[in-house]
Amino acid sequence: LRCGGVMEAIRISCAGYPTRKHFDEFLNRFGIIAPQVLNKNSDEPGACKKLLDKAGLEGYQIGKSKVFLRAGQMADLDTRRTEILGRSASIIQRKVRSYLAQKAFIQLRNSATRIQAVCRGVLARNTYESMRREAAALKIQRDLRRFLARKAYTGVFSATVSIQAGMRGMVSRKELSFRRQTKAATIIQSRSRVFLARLHYRKLKKAAITTQCAWRGKVARKELKNLKMAARETGALQEAKNKLEKQVEELTWRLQLEKRMRTDLEEAKKQESAKYESSLEEIQNKFKETEALLIKER
Repeated sequence: LRCGGVMEAIRISCAGYPTRKHFDEFLNRFGIIAPQVLNKNSDEPGACKKLLDKAGLEGYQIGKSKVFLRAGQMADLDTRRTEILGRSASIIQRKVRSYLAQKAFIQLRNSATRIQAVCRGVLARNTYESMRREAAALKIQRDLRRFLARKAYTGVFSATVSIQAGMRGMVSRKELSFRRQTKAATIIQSRSRVFLARLHYRKLKKAAITTQCAWRGKVARKELKNLKMAARETGALQEAKNKLEKQVEELTWRLQLEKRMRTDLEEAKKQESAKYESSLEEIQNKFKETEALLIKER
C-alpha cells in the first residue's frame, strides 16, 4: 500500500478535507445546532455557512453541492449535536414528567374534590337532618305548650266568666231592687206634691177671684162717676167744636186765595222775563252791527 501510494493518498486526504457532506444531508444532521438558520428564504449553501459560523469552526470550505470539513470538525459537530440532543431529551423528559405529574395532580385534586364534596354532602345532609329534627321537636314543643296554655287559659276564662256572671247578676238584682224602690218613692213624692200644689192653687185661685171682684167693683164705680161728669161737659164741647169748624173754613178760603195770587204773580214774572230776553237779543244784534261797521271802517 505504501509503495502503491495508498497511504500517502490517505494522509493527504486527512491533511486536506477528509469529511464531505451534501448540503441537505448536512442540514438534516446538524440543523438542530442552529435552528434559526433553517428558514425557507435562505439557500442551502448560505444556511450551511451560517450554521458553521454559529458553531465557531474555521478552515471549512463550501462547494457547489457539498460541505468540506477538516479533520476533527465532524467530531466537534457530533459532540455539539449529542449535547443538544441530550439537553433536548432532558427538556422533553422534564416536560413529559411535569405533564404526567400535573395530570396525576389534577386527577388527585379532582378525586379529593369529589371526596370532599361527598363528605360535605353527607355532613350537610346529617346537619340538615339534625336541624330538621330539632325544628320538628321545637314545633312539637311549641304546639304542646300552646295547647297546655290554651287549656289553662280556657279553664281560667270559664271560671272568670262564671264568677263575673254571678257578680253581675247579683249587682243587677240589687240595682233593680233599688230602682224599684226609687221609682215607688218618686211616684209617692210626685203624687203628694201634686196634691199639695193643687190645694195651694185652689186657695190662690179663690183669693185672686175675690180680690179681682173687689177691684173691678171699685173701678166700675169710678168709671160711672167719670161718665156722669163727662155727660155734663158735653154741651160745652159741642159749642167749641162749632167754633173750630168755622175757623177751619175761613183758613181754607184764605189759602185758596193766596194760591190764586201766587199763580198770577208767576205769570207776570214769566211775561217780564220774556220781555227782558227780547230786549237782550236786540241789544246783542245792535252790538254785532256796530262791531261790523268798525271792522269795515278800519
